[in-house]
Amino acid sequence: MNLYLKKQLKDLKIFYKMLFICVAVTILISLLSGGITYYIASDIIKKKTVAQTSETIRQLSENCDSFMEIINNRIDYMAYNPTVQEELIYGEPGEEERGYYSGTRKVKRLMVQMFKSTQMEDIEIYGANGKLYFCSIRGTDEPVLANEQELKQIAEDNAGAIMWVNDIETSGCMQVVKEIKDNLSMRSLGILRTSIRLSALERIQKNVDFASSGRTLLLDDRNHLILGGETELTEKVDELFTNWNDSFQYTIDGKVYQVVYVVSEYTGWKTIGILPDKVITDSIIPLQLATMIAIAAGIILSLFLSVFMSRFMGRPISNTVNALRQVSKGDFSVRLESDRQDEFGELNQEFNYTINRMETLLEEITQSRILNKEMEFKALQAQINPHFLYNALDTVNWMARKQGQDDICEMISAVSNLLRISISNKEAMFTIEKELRYVQDYLYIQQTRYRNRFEADFQIQDDIMHQRLPKLTLQPLVENAIVHSVEVSQKKTTLEVKGYRTGEEVIIEVTDTGVGMDERTLEKLLKPSKEKTVINTAHTGLGIYAVHQRLQYLYGERYGLTVTSRLKEGTKIVIRIPFQADEEETLVRAAKLVGRSVEDGTEGVDS
Repeated sequence: MNLYLKKQLKDLKIFYKMLFICVAVTILISLLSGGITYYIASDIIKKKTVAQTSETIRQLSENCDSFMEIINNRIDYMAYNPTVQEELIYGEPGEEERGYYSGTRKVKRLMVQMFKSTQMEDIEIYGANGKLYFCSIRGTDEPVLANEQELKQIAEDNAGAIMWVNDIETSGCMQVVKEIKDNLSMRSLGILRTSIRLSALERIQKNVDFASSGRTLLLDDRNHLILGGETELTEKVDELFTNWNDSFQYTIDGKVYQVVYVVSEYTGWKTIGILPDKVITDSIIPLQLATMIAIAAGIILSLFLSVFMSRFMGRPISNTVNALRQVSKGDFSVRLESDRQDEFGELNQEFNYTINRMETLLEEITQSRILNKEMEFKALQAQINPHFLYNALDTVNWMARKQGQDDICEMISAVSNLLRISISNKEAMFTIEKELRYVQDYLYIQQTRYRNRFEADFQIQDDIMHQRLPKLTLQPLVENAIVHSVEVSQKKTTLEVKGYRTGEEVIIEVTDTGVGMDERTLEKLLKPSKEKTVINTAHTGLGIYAVHQRLQYLYGERYGLTVTSRLKEGTKIVIRIPFQADEEETLVRAAKLVGRSVEDGTEGVDS
């Protein structure tokens, strides 16, 4: 199954592959980016919600501290008031209230002044002199407290410090007690007590905005509950609330809550906020919807963009495939758009260059075959029957040898050797050493013909004597020197052939001191269209251009020959070929140049 899927994927068109990849990548990126965005945003919302809740709880704690500070200030004011001090020092038990300005009435008026019915249940002073001062909203003259002695003891034990006592279970109020001391002698004058109504603390919480589904708890410095109901949190206060302020998640009855608390540095009370996690989750729902809409929109948009990009990227490839099909059918006129600057433009340029190069190579091959046939014809055009002439010359040679005509024998041998090269198809490549032997035979014939009107000098380095090159490469160049220098020159001409190696190249120079050539004649030698009209049928007529084309075809465009000539100074032809070129490759290309045809059963003549 896996192999089948792999094959199906492999056989898909580029358009669908790119489409699937683009869609898959886009969906993956959309989901990933949307998920990350949602996670970050929801985390920010949660943190801001917790921070807002923490700020609310801190405000509650500060409000409680302010309230308690006001109560403490009133307690201190009464405890250190001169009227209270004087009455507690000089007042005696049983002393009646004598008029408006009596000490007892002054103390009671002060208690009424300090009393706040919305905050306090009552105010009471227990004098060390045995007198009792009491003020209450209930209108009674004496309080009814079951733990009165315990409260007095707490005040005495703290030696003048204001103490808050959680007395909710007994009296339903918070009791505030303080031992009154003489401002001068610091001796105890009595105990001041007041009851704080829980409704005053509840109003403080109501004045602060908190989540409707959330709730708050207020614990005293001993972790006893002041406001709020009992929960698992109040049972584990010592374990959970160990810092001055913090927040954490806690599960109660299977529901998750965010718990935030602050410990007051003034009273030591703990203000705790409990917020259901669902409240935070509900606040994230709009973000969830927005994220889902954004992801869906991104995926839909990516589908359109993926189709567009797939078509945009796939069309140039389809054009290239269609162009290759046309080329495979033999149509080399097809070209691709090459004015683009991207990679497809580069591909199209390389395609066009390759097609141009293929046309050029096919033209070169065709031209090489034509040149080969032409050279074959020109090599034989002055010979009616080369084999017959060769056999006839061999017979004449033996007859001249019987007559003792050595000069004639040498001449006939030279001619026979040249004929043997012309009609031989066995070798396409000669060594320089073997090529020079046939050049010397040709020059022997020409020296005999022109009665020593020129002399030849050969300077060939030994290390290139076995270098191979196409057959009949040097002879046409030497023939050119004879035709364009010796035949038309009125003075004796020197013909010099040099061969040497320079680096990885072999250089062969054929130089003559004849009359030279003008630019027009030189141009005719190097152009095939002109060569056909100027070749003299009295010579082999292989041509400078044909030699140059053969060398470039075999070795590449950087090789071949160059011709320089000046009138009345002479001509110089330079051959440049690679040193010891790959012989096998050269022989293969030489065989193609020969033009053997297996299909038509003909065999071309070596050039």
